[in-house]
Amino acid sequence: MHKRVLIILVSATILIGLAVGAWILFTPADGPAPAPPTSEGLEFPTSAEDINWENREIFKSGLAESAVWALDELPRANTYYISLEIPQDLGSNLKGHQIVRYFNAENEDLTEIYFRLFPNFQGGQMTVSDLAVEGGATTTSYESNDTALRVDLENPLEPGESLVVEMDFTLGIPTNMGGNYGLFGYFEDVLVLDSFYPIIPAYDETGWYKQFPRQNGDLTYNDASFYIIQVEAPADLVLASSGVIVNQEIKAGIQTSLIASGPSRDFYLAGSREFVEISEQVGDTLVRVHTRPEYSVNQAYALDFGVNAIQILSEQVGPYPYTEFEIISSPMLALGMEYPGITSIVVDEFVEGVSLYGLPTEQMLESTLAHETGHMWFYNVVGNDQQNDPWVDEALVQYLTYIYYLERYGDGSGYVDSWNSRWSRVDFADIAIGMNAGNYQGQEYGAIVYGRGPLFFLELEKQYGLNMVMDAVRSYYQDNIWGIGYCEEIRAALEESCGCDLSAVFEEWVY
Repeated sequence: MHKRVLIILVSATILIGLAVGAWILFTPADGPAPAPPTSEGLEFPTSAEDINWENREIFKSGLAESAVWALDELPRANTYYISLEIPQDLGSNLKGHQIVRYFNAENEDLTEIYFRLFPNFQGGQMTVSDLAVEGGATTTSYESNDTALRVDLENPLEPGESLVVEMDFTLGIPTNMGGNYGLFGYFEDVLVLDSFYPIIPAYDETGWYKQFPRQNGDLTYNDASFYIIQVEAPADLVLASSGVIVNQEIKAGIQTSLIASGPSRDFYLAGSREFVEISEQVGDTLVRVHTRPEYSVNQAYALDFGVNAIQILSEQVGPYPYTEFEIISSPMLALGMEYPGITSIVVDEFVEGVSLYGLPTEQMLESTLAHETGHMWFYNVVGNDQQNDPWVDEALVQYLTYIYYLERYGDGSGYVDSWNSRWSRVDFADIAIGMNAGNYQGQEYGAIVYGRGPLFFLELEKQYGLNMVMDAVRSYYQDNIWGIGYCEEIRAALEESCGCDLSAVFEEWVY
């Protein structure tokens, strides 16, 4: 994620080489809009008994050919079935029902399961009711200021075993931006539903991820899962989401859309009656950009940037895993936010012909979009603890954004200047890049994680070469696909790539 726009200061030299070549502008294709997808036999289950948990055929249409293997190789991934009702006015309460099969993939018995209720941190309200656990009675309790729901199990869940949890939930939708950068609510005719469902968090050597969110850092720390989502919404609401729509029906002014996504780190849903779309195919992936009609010029830039970012990072890291990549504009208190297969960019960057923080909006849009696209590989395919280990994805993705500029324009020095500009906010203090998000004070989080953090990788590049660093990045990626990555695994990949001991460098920069 690119953090708060209120504190962003970008160097005026951020995009050296940006003027190379002519910009190609895109316009929507003439002719009628494509018909909604329909598929025989794709129906949302009415109960857990109706679900064939082993059948993952529905997810194939959303996966690039290079990623289909994951359907067979992740037998213990969690699977969510969620139905959501969105009312005509979009800003009143939403109703949901969730059925999830959870696997204990740990090496110990689990006596409880947690669900994260992040809308209760984001200015909204989430309540859970009628919760039932397969196999017996249970007790529940709210923790961490109602952002975590503890479900105590009647019988311990042994390693390798699974159970099904079913529940109803309601969402109170805020119309004023709350915690986590205003990513959840209904603002300026755009409904944005970040982390809108009860999420089972990751479990690691410290236990469940159940802490109250820190002031800095993104919220989620999840295992890769599969999602089947049924959305009932007004027919004129243009939806954008993780995954792909596999079936859609429209009756009496209501659309019923069935969406399949996975494997993915999370699921995101947004919509607006004002959205118009342009798109372009790149390899297996359709890049789609949704925004308001008056932003058509920068919408075309966004499509160009998105197509090139997917292509370049696929070549540099590994193939992009999905058949769609969506980009939307929305109001927020940040520059952009990443989700599996989709990214949301602050609407200010879509306004044509003005400056934002001293740069033309199209230049800001390119850097933000390239960064958020990088998160499709690091945060999504390779997950991490974004609250307690934020540099693992954010600093690395900053470095990949530099790689994007280097590959596209032959010069990434302007983007490097922006890192130094960030670091200068704390007078170039040698603050460790590897702390948890809550330990940074004031401007330190953005200055260190987003500024000094990528300079760590650049320092290694200067000492050992670009090929060494990128070989390590690819190795770290391949070793942790659809798993969780940690600081020490990045170090191991770098040391293997350079054939050296990096203890001193990590002590100087990371620890």
